[in-house]
Amino acid sequence: MSLNLAGLTAYTDENKMPLIRRALLGGKTLSLISVQPDIKSSAAINILSTTPLWQAGACGWNAQGSTVLTQRNITVNKIKKNESICVDDLEAYYTQSMMKAGSYDEALPFEQMYSEELAAQTAKYIETLSWQGDTAGAGTMVLSDGLIKIIDAEGAVVTGTAKLLDAANIIDAVNEMVAAIPVDAIESDDLTLFIGFDKYRVYTQALRDANLYHYSAEDGANFEIFVPGTNVKVVAVGGLNNTGVAGAGRIFLCEASNLFAGTDLLNDAEDFRIFFSEDNDEVRIKQKMKIGFQVAFPERIVSN
Repeated sequence: MSLNLAGLTAYTDENKMPLIRRALLGGKTLSLISVQPDIKSSAAINILSTTPLWQAGACGWNAQGSTVLTQRNITVNKIKKNESICVDDLEAYYTQSMMKAGSYDEALPFEQMYSEELAAQTAKYIETLSWQGDTAGAGTMVLSDGLIKIIDAEGAVVTGTAKLLDAANIIDAVNEMVAAIPVDAIESDDLTLFIGFDKYRVYTQALRDANLYHYSAEDGANFEIFVPGTNVKVVAVGGLNNTGVAGAGRIFLCEASNLFAGTDLLNDAEDFRIFFSEDNDEVRIKQKMKIGFQVAFPERIVSN
């Protein structure tokens, strides 16, 4: 990808107009789920399950019950971004007012703003990839399989509802998802219903219309509410926006800690290099990371 100045005209007097960085919703999913670092290619999620069998007390030893050790592999994929910018090209436009005197300008005049924009775009991309990634798909979402594909491939996942997530049905749909929570998971303290911002708005509007939800100043401030009368938190995440057939919406209910993201270094997604290439006489931007996703207990996940 190279610098595109087609949308600008030659410099007049635009120096008083600051560059405006687009405001983007940062990625939320990775802040909620389990993150497993230090993975170069593939690693195991180690799972221990024990089934104790209680018996009447008496002398002697009667071994019963079982403990099972299993693993589910999480594979990370390498992702990178390369960009180059010829700083000289900026001299003919309003950006010249930001540049230092002389012909040897070797830095982006808007480097801080560019860095903030790149960080925000990266967070948005990983948020979408975490759910919608499909290595058999198309476009930029092919760089890793996301949680939707991984969960849908698991036969043990519980089907919670088949109702449409529209104004007339979404309250019932969410209630059916809650009712389908496996008994083993129902007392967990991190039960989360992951939903796109588009369907979250439909749900909260339906609650208000049904007079089932009374707002205070704090309610929904972070696009999070509890399903009335339950321990299930409804959390809007950008990665589930416009998902499902024709945007009908996908929702998933499980313990947040049951979903995993794997990476090499925890801050890889935030790290990038901006440097001047003497050989090419241009500023170059390099960004590299590793990312992958997995679930630990498919049978404890409820999906629509």
